[in-house]
This record gives sequence, structure tokens and C-alpha cells, in this order.
Amino acid sequence: MNRRNFIQTGAMGGASALLVSQIGCGGTSVSGTVTILTGAVAELKILFPANALLGKIVSLADDFNKDWVAGKFDSARTLFGNLDVVVSQVISDLGVNASTRIKLLLAALGIALRTIAALIKEQGQQTPLAARTARTIAPQTVNRVNQLADPDVADKLLRSVKP
Repeated sequence: MNRRNFIQTGAMGGASALLVSQIGCGGTSVSGTVTILTGAVAELKILFPANALLGKIVSLADDFNKDWVAGKFDSARTLFGNLDVVVSQVISDLGVNASTRIKLLLAALGIALRTIAALIKEQGQQTPLAARTARTIAPQTVNRVNQLADPDVADKLLRSVKP
């Protein structure tokens, strides 16, 4: 790391610490959504007991919730990114030639991830300074959260599950 990058990183870290102190300790709990993930994973583990990624989803979601609530946003951002990758991988791996029940359980995983993203986005909209800082520090994460929390996708999902 060169001197310029070190100074920029240090300045961003300082700005992040200042931001957290200004907007409060942490974020809103995602425990309810983690329960959705956990329930879907529990069902999938019965059917795919050798799939180690399923346990990793639960661990990542629990750790994300703890760090998010505690205001450890840097590690929460990393955990969210990892959760996104693992959920996407499981959906891709298990969705091939899956039964209707498995497809619905995988959809629950995807919807839970989108729900977490929507919570992050909503919280960012309530604290514009935090949102601006996040766009500066982690633009890829912000773009992915916006993609997952797309209201048009939420409308389509809701229409698709109406009886």
C-alpha cells in the first residue's frame, strides 16, 4: 500500500467512525429474516446433508446480524457480500432439476437475502449522510444492495406468490 492509499484509507476509516458516532450505534436487527433463512436451510439440510454451504449460510447470516446491530459496518458489509455469494451459489447448485418444494425453499433463501438488502437500503434512506458515505467507501456493495432491493422485483415476487 502506498502512502496516498494509506492516507485515503485512514481518512475513510476516520470518517466511518465519525459517521457511526453521529447516526447511532448500529442497525436494525434482521433476526426475523435470519429465521427465514434458518428455516429454509434446515429443510434443505435434510435433503442435502453433505452440502457444507448450507451451514455457512446460517453462520454468515447470524454473524451479519450481530455485526450490523453492533454497528460494525465494515465487517457487516463483508459478511453481507459473502452471504450473497454463498446463497447465490446454493441456489445455482441445487436449483438444477429441483423439485417444486426445493425450488420454493431456494426462493425463500433468495427472498430473505433481498429482504436484508431492503432493510439496509431503508436504513440508508433514513440517514442520508450514512448513505453518501457508503457510496463513497463501498460503491459495489451499495450497487448490489440496490439491485437486490429493487422494488420492481419485489412487486413481481409478490404477484408471483399471490394465490
